[in-house]
Amino acid sequence: MAVEAKNCDPGKEFVFKLPSGSVIGKAKNITEFGDIVKNAPLESLLYHAKGGHFAPWLSMMGHKEIADRIKALSINDKTVRVSLLRCIR
Repeated sequence: MAVEAKNCDPGKEFVFKLPSGSVIGKAKNITEFGDIVKNAPLESLLYHAKGGHFAPWLSMMGHKEIADRIKALSINDKTVRVSLLRCIR
């Protein structure tokens, strides 16, 4: 499924962080979001996934169906990256 990659307004980017608060990347659209998910440290993905941070941003970006799929995920340390990428494709 092709997903439209419209950019968010300035200041509304998804900010990928480590649990320490260090910023590792910012996504202004779904394409950049997926690119960062592919390469982000596992601890960042787990921090955001377990914290429920992804779905609100995706909903705000107009990707409610993707947000709902991510909300329904069972977060597993070994499969979180693959699960997230499957949701956004």
